[in-house]
Amino acid sequence: MARTKEACMLILDVGKDTLVKSGKNDLTFFERAKGCVTKIVQRKIFSKPHDEVGLVLMGTDDTSNQLNVECGGYEHIAEAFELGPSNWKMLRILESRIQPSKVNANWFDALLVATNFLKVGAQAKKFATLKIILISKLSGVVELEAGELDSFVDKLTNMPCELNIINDNVEHQAAGSDEQEEDGVGFDALGIFSQRGNRSKEQRKNEKLLADIVFKSNGALCNIDSAELLLVHFERKVTRSMPWNCMLTIGSKLQISTSTYVLISEEKGLSSFKTECVDPNAVVKLKTDHFKNDKLYEPDFENLIKGYMYGSTVVPYDSQMDFDYKSGEQCLSCLGFTAAGNILEEYLCGTGTHVVVAKKDCAASEAKLTALIKAMLELDVVMIATKVYRRDTKPKIQALFPTFRRRFPCLTMLELVFQEEVALLKFPPLLSNRHKPTDAQYEAVEKLIDAMDLMDGLDDETGSKEAFALHKTLNPIHQHMYRTVAHRAIHPKAPLPAMDEELRQLVDVPPKIRERSKEALEDIKKLFPLKELKVNARLKWLQKTAKINVQPDGDATGSSSQPNEGSADEELDDHRTVVEVGTVTPAEDFALLLKRGEKFATVCTQIQNVISDLVFKSMTTQYEKVAMAIMIFREEAKLLGPYRFNEWIGEFKKSLLSRNKQEFWQRVVVQERFGLIGAAESEMSTITANEVEEFYDVGVTSKVGAAEDNADYVDADDLFANM
Repeated sequence: MARTKEACMLILDVGKDTLVKSGKNDLTFFERAKGCVTKIVQRKIFSKPHDEVGLVLMGTDDTSNQLNVECGGYEHIAEAFELGPSNWKMLRILESRIQPSKVNANWFDALLVATNFLKVGAQAKKFATLKIILISKLSGVVELEAGELDSFVDKLTNMPCELNIINDNVEHQAAGSDEQEEDGVGFDALGIFSQRGNRSKEQRKNEKLLADIVFKSNGALCNIDSAELLLVHFERKVTRSMPWNCMLTIGSKLQISTSTYVLISEEKGLSSFKTECVDPNAVVKLKTDHFKNDKLYEPDFENLIKGYMYGSTVVPYDSQMDFDYKSGEQCLSCLGFTAAGNILEEYLCGTGTHVVVAKKDCAASEAKLTALIKAMLELDVVMIATKVYRRDTKPKIQALFPTFRRRFPCLTMLELVFQEEVALLKFPPLLSNRHKPTDAQYEAVEKLIDAMDLMDGLDDETGSKEAFALHKTLNPIHQHMYRTVAHRAIHPKAPLPAMDEELRQLVDVPPKIRERSKEALEDIKKLFPLKELKVNARLKWLQKTAKINVQPDGDATGSSSQPNEGSADEELDDHRTVVEVGTVTPAEDFALLLKRGEKFATVCTQIQNVISDLVFKSMTTQYEKVAMAIMIFREEAKLLGPYRFNEWIGEFKKSLLSRNKQEFWQRVVVQERFGLIGAAESEMSTITANEVEEFYDVGVTSKVGAAEDNADYVDADDLFANM
């Protein structure tokens, strides 16, 4: 940590000359400088929490610094924050208490105070780099004695300390064509003071002195506009990953010393942090509440056992089932080779990609690995290997692809799934003779693809460049989260801010692409007319269940009057055995069991439980599946006895409304008319038409129970089931 730890001393000019307008947004230089300091501290909190930051104010009404106490003469300079880890308290004080003053201060004296303050604060601590950042208008009068400037430069060099100056009169010269970067423009690292505009004699003198200091101390000049652009985004500190050194074994005799590095990994957002209360006297306590069916309850911890959720099913787990599995020593062992075409994309898993190279300073392993990679490329094969990261850890299956990165031979390693994890999903074909696109439609789509090319999607002063460049575009979700957390920490009672405009541009279509795609989109609209097809789901499922036949041995199969029909949704597996109604295909299972001759009361209980599980226990509600299950239950209840469905739908309504499932109630039950079965739909029902309509009103409680208790119809199967 000490090899990358940095100590940064910030100097913020709060003098009266900072109240002049600066920039295009009519902000004063003080407001922009204060914003830069705020963003620097925020970046330290999020990206480099181990770095330490201090703050010196120049141009204050009062004087509070150690050099003035010891030597005198360092007026209107205050040491605001000692060198220490950046925190939210510093930002709150910076936001609320630091205001511009009515006096100016000597910027050179401020540099001397900050240098001494940094040196004292860094004593007995280990830092990789020391840095001083001065943000000032540089308008005060500075008189230096002979040798004073060289003495200060020697002090910076001996510490050693890097000096950065942020000012609004700095120009960054564009690099020449030979040095031009991929994005079109490069900036000179140092920058120069601009010679344009009306500047006072003192300002020109100050710029000359500072340019001399920066040149001799290898510092840097930066325009405040560029600083704001650089600080507006939060980036994690780039660190060099440590290699995973392991012996690659092939067979019993061949061994290659390798080092594995992370090539691509999932970007992690904001990590966990401690909760802090604005009131210093208050104590923050964490409280855990337990809920069951959206209701608060206290579990009996003594009688709890471990379990896992498999979809909506709870699978108990007993620790006695554990067995001591030993995977052995750390290894990367080759299991064999296979053709590259056998490794499909759906077989790959994991959270990233690794690259395997020969271990550093091992010439023999490098020669072996190079020969192996060349042979694999010639044969077009991929290595399958087992990887044990550490002793007795879970083994993983890896696929190693041969390649050359920047002319260096290496193996790209990706994790493979096990056979039990492969799930093959069948989808209907996208193209058919009936829906085959015409040549004009193909040309229109190709024209739209060309118009949406991102490689020249942005225009600036230097010409066209790539939009959303992979290595230069940050995750807008993480950036918005960082800014939201920072805003909440500084303003705990204020509402959360909306997404900033520069982040909104990262999720919006670039104006250039939107403009040149208009003509292609118009052609698409003409050549691909959209027609709304209203599918009668109820009729489709009734037709589907009518096709189900039951074989003499009890297995259910599907038969159709059109055996060559190509719709995948209407095809049933040839020999499908159903034991009870399940959560995968509840409507179909319900129809199959009734066709087989199962008791209506038993199957009703099963489908009621399945519907409740799908609605109240699933992470996402599958509206179509539940609607089909309710529909088939309701249709069969019309013929076999509506009172059971009516009693259940009344209780189901109460459960939906009590658990805030009004959207499901309106979208499925009310819209599809899956309410009470009235006398108009079934002769066995005693529910009137008015009671059916009142049922759909959420403010009316159903009286189905009392009405159905007096019904004359009695299901004999139900009587036997209850005995």
